[in-house]
Amino acid sequence: MPKRVDHDERRREIAEALFRIAATQGLQAVTLRAVAAEAGISMFQVQYYFPAKEQMLQYAWHRITELGAERAGRDIAEALQTGDERAVVRACLLAVLPADERSRMLCAVQIAYFAVDVIRGGQAPDQQAMLPHLVRLVAGQLEQAQQRGGVPAHFDTRLEADALATMTAGLLSAILVEAYDTEQATRIIDYRLGHLFAG
Repeated sequence: MPKRVDHDERRREIAEALFRIAATQGLQAVTLRAVAAEAGISMFQVQYYFPAKEQMLQYAWHRITELGAERAGRDIAEALQTGDERAVVRACLLAVLPADERSRMLCAVQIAYFAVDVIRGGQAPDQQAMLPHLVRLVAGQLEQAQQRGGVPAHFDTRLEADALATMTAGLLSAILVEAYDTEQATRIIDYRLGHLFAG
């Protein structure tokens, strides 16, 4: 009996091969042929799932966001159980940062996509932006904390959420070029949260 092919698993394998190339060489090195070689499969098999490079890139981006949401979701769910808004905000921000070699690779791939967006002058319309979602999550927690007196009333919670999200995105880039390590970045986040949650 012929082996049954798990098509979703094969697409994920192709995406993983794309990640390995993009993380070390950038998206300009990603081609159907290069991904096929990295995945150890034929060009025909890659084209069966992704007839064009753009389709493969689109799928890989959605896979990146899916993996990021899975990782963040676990940590944020644990923090939510504490009922502590500061713990939830901290979990949201730390989930952005690379914690191990795999998350470091995935973060590098995100930066590779971002580099293309910078050259293009904007994000592709079919790519779901991550930063606005993070800002909404953080702003919601800050608003709750403010209502309970944990964040001073004079703070603009939306602007604070924007500032925290963009700071953390900057820390991610700094970690990838080894200007900071994750421990230093965590201390910076904790320092900022210490000032914010001073109500």
